[in-house]
Amino acid sequence: MLTLKDIAKEAGVSVMTVSNVINGKKSKVSKETIERVQKIIKDMHYTPNLNARSLAKHESRLIAVFVSTYVSAENVFKDPYVSDLFGEIESAIHENGYYTIIQTVDDRQHAINLLQNWQADGAIFISDQNIDDMKYYTEYCQCPLVFIDSMNTSGADYMTVEIDDKKGGYLATKYLIENGHKKIGFAGFLDQKDSVIKERYKGYVKAMQESGLKKFIKQIQTATGYEDGISWGAALARKEMDLTAVFATADLFALGLVEGARQGGLSVPQDLSVVGFDNLSLCRFVSPRLTTISQDISHKGRAAVELLLKAIKKEEITEKRIVCDLSLEEHETVRKI
Repeated sequence: MLTLKDIAKEAGVSVMTVSNVINGKKSKVSKETIERVQKIIKDMHYTPNLNARSLAKHESRLIAVFVSTYVSAENVFKDPYVSDLFGEIESAIHENGYYTIIQTVDDRQHAINLLQNWQADGAIFISDQNIDDMKYYTEYCQCPLVFIDSMNTSGADYMTVEIDDKKGGYLATKYLIENGHKKIGFAGFLDQKDSVIKERYKGYVKAMQESGLKKFIKQIQTATGYEDGISWGAALARKEMDLTAVFATADLFALGLVEGARQGGLSVPQDLSVVGFDNLSLCRFVSPRLTTISQDISHKGRAAVELLLKAIKKEEITEKRIVCDLSLEEHETVRKI
């Protein structure tokens, strides 16, 4: 059976060098050596025995990525935010010599069973988890966990990566106010639990109240898919709500809103101004270009992986809660009145 020692001897390098090439730790090896080792691996038809390595080192080099089924009951990648975020996470995991498993989960025990069966070294949750969920997972999972977009209001020692959602809601609303709008609606799904949407709503309310517009606060309680946006765009075209602008808590909804308004005879931004949230890559291909709150999805995903790997390797972690910054991307969907 072919071994790393055989490959190292053929390439004229150490076994550690061969291991680094196989595990993707290419920063430690010269380009010429990588190419030579990879050619030998290919020519000799070597396949790493992951099970054996897992047993020997008590590690699987597997990282699980979980998405709750409420994000999308059919296909998680239909949500472009999930798709963009997972792409960044997977790239960072691969670059560090680990392997990724992604799975939708419908309850907490399902995720725990999967982690135990896979013997994963760690897991990242890329959909909102409440305090009870985070507590349960942390108590019953034997591996490190990172939660993205989850509100940790308990003060517990969970590893989280998030953005300043309240600031995002404030920036979006303030920008509309500065452009002369008063009748500004907030579009998003609000319930009783702490969530990123609730934080964005707090930012919206703060901006409205600071500007003396408390009486104009209006909430569009809605899911934030593209079809939901189309429906509400048509409703606004029928004058079901008296608004000149909408702050949408998701770009996908905002894009649907623009299309629904157009189908109903309204022009954006002449008749209706819209600000979205996320600055998704697909927004570059839509006209008019969407004004939106931009979060650095790449930084968020890579920060989560970096935090998790530090925990897996038992390295010192000075800050378990990472808050990424955001900014307003001004484009073509807001009119000054």
